[in-house]
This record gives sequence, C-alpha cells and structure tokens, in this order.
Amino acid sequence: MKSFIKILVVALWLGNYAANAQSYVFKVLANKGENSVKIEGADWSPLKTGQSLNSGDELKLSEEAYLGLMHSSGKTLEVKTAGTHTVSGLAANLKSKNSSVASKYADFVMNKMSDDEGSGDYRKSMGATGAVDRALASGASIKIMALSSSEIINDEVILRWNEPKQEGEIEELEYELTFSNLFDETIKTISVDKTSYLLDRSQEPFKGESFIKVKVKVKDKDLKSDDYAITIKPEEESAEIKAILAELKSEIEGKSAMDKLIMAAFYEDNDLLLDALTAYEQAIQAAPNVPVFEKAYEDFLIRNGFTN
Repeated sequence: MKSFIKILVVALWLGNYAANAQSYVFKVLANKGENSVKIEGADWSPLKTGQSLNSGDELKLSEEAYLGLMHSSGKTLEVKTAGTHTVSGLAANLKSKNSSVASKYADFVMNKMSDDEGSGDYRKSMGATGAVDRALASGASIKIMALSSSEIINDEVILRWNEPKQEGEIEELEYELTFSNLFDETIKTISVDKTSYLLDRSQEPFKGESFIKVKVKVKDKDLKSDDYAITIKPEEESAEIKAILAELKSEIEGKSAMDKLIMAAFYEDNDLLLDALTAYEQAIQAAPNVPVFEKAYEDFLIRNGFTN
C-alpha cells in the first residue's frame, strides 16, 4: 500500500512538472494595433506585449497592425497581414533549426520589455552600465551619442548628436563634421542639415583607417562638440565576438525590425555601443511608428548616458 502511494505521489509530481515545463510557442515582443487573441478554450481578448502563445491559440490582427513574435527557439517572426492567424500555422512558417545565440539575446530583449522598474536581468546582463567616460568637456554644447572613445566592428555606423539649445527665434541649423586621423590630420570635412551622419569606413577617405576622430560644430556659430574617437576593434580581441556574431547571423535573417533589435542587444552586450545604436535605428526604420522599438532605443540611450 505504501509503495502504491509513493508511486502515485511520484506520478502526480511528474505530471505537474511536465505541465509546468511545457514551453510556449511564441511570446509577443511587439504589438501595434487593435489586435486580439483567442486562447484555446476561451473567448477573444486584447493581445498584450509579453504574452505567451501556445499552438492551439489564434490571433486576429487589425488593419495596419504590426506584430513581432519571438519563437521558443529564439527565431523572430513579423506578422503584418490583417485577419485571423493560427499560432500553429505561424510556427510552421519558421525553420525547425534551433537558434541558441538568437534565443539568448531575444531573452535579453524580452526581459527588458517586461522590466518596468528597469532593474531586471536585461540591465544586469548588459555590459554598458553607464559608469564609463563620456566626452562632454566644459564649453561643449553638442554631445555626440557615443563614448569619448568607441570601438566598432562594422563598416557602417550612425553618428548622432543632440540639437543644441537655441535662445530666441528658432532657426534651422547646419552642421559641419570634421574627421581626422591618428596624426590629427584632417581627412574629410562635410556639411549636413540633420543631427546624424552615416559613417562608412569601407569608402574613401576612411578606408583602411583604424582610428577616426570626429568633431561636430554648427556652421557660423560657436556651438561645437568635443573630439570623439572611433577605433576598429583589433582582430585579436574581436575574433571571438565575430565568431558568435556569424553564428547569430546564421540563425536570423537580420533584415527585419525584430532581427535588428536582437542584433542591437548583441552589440550592446559586447560594449559595441555605436554598432548597437545603429542597429536600434535600423529597427525603427524597418518598422516606423511601432512604439516598442522607439522605447527600446530610448532606454538604450538613457542607460548609456547618451541622453537624459
């Protein structure tokens, strides 16, 4: 009798464990529009960011909706077509290959999205904590959103800076960017009418330069930034990072807003903040007017001391 009771207890424990261990199929990472979900055996209800979805559930998307889903394997999926979708049908559109690296950084993103207090695992896991040097000496009225010395591994990075405060009548400002090399020799000067510039080090005159210094000033005004240094991370230090990056890129297509968000998490985790900033902006460009991407970018800028 005692043996039977023990077996029964173990069987019940295993049953409960198995039930609790059942993983979700998708989690909702981004949600724009009047979208709803029908949990298996229940009525339709509003869909929420962070919600878990199982194979028997259904989704209903409104017109001009956007849905960013994270699969349990770590893969991401965007859904933009209005109408009803089954979770099992959406899952069937994904390749079956697991995505261990993508899953890790998707979890970072998901933890961040569900961390209202800003003190969860995502912030603790990220390499940038704000306790690093930022270039903003006394007298500098323009602040580039970067470290005073930033390492990068990609050819293209976005340089962005704040628009300086103006007194009296507000006017359109034109900026002059001056780039110089390790020997403080000017290699390029360019004027732009916006607060950003796409630096492409695969093009002349930046090609082959491992150190690039940049300063931003407002044309015809005494408004300028400090000097900011951009360096190419040495091969001996970046080899392992690039190997993991290659694995990550093999697991995701890297073109969608969701994928760009995963890439941004990877770069930030490896202290490649200019690469991360670029990926965040690419995510917003790929899915404009989706609040979750704008909020993720804003949080990134704040926690790294790039903006208030």
